[in-house]
Amino acid sequence: MVIGYAVKIIRKIGRFIKSLFKGLWNAFDIRDIFVFGGLGMLGYGLYLKWGQWLAFMVCGVLLMTIGYLMRDK
Repeated sequence: MVIGYAVKIIRKIGRFIKSLFKGLWNAFDIRDIFVFGGLGMLGYGLYLKWGQWLAFMVCGVLLMTIGYLMRDK
């Protein structure tokens, strides 16, 4: 009896996690990855003091621009 309830609860939790991942998968697309990846690279380039800071900033700006200019799904 108790095992049956435990199995039902585990199945409900499994379905919830599956629907959560499916919702997240549908919510994000490649444009978001480009924009937030570019924002991260831009921020890291601003953090660096010496060395390759300019390369990170330029790459971040380019990735953000590509993400902004991409068309919808």
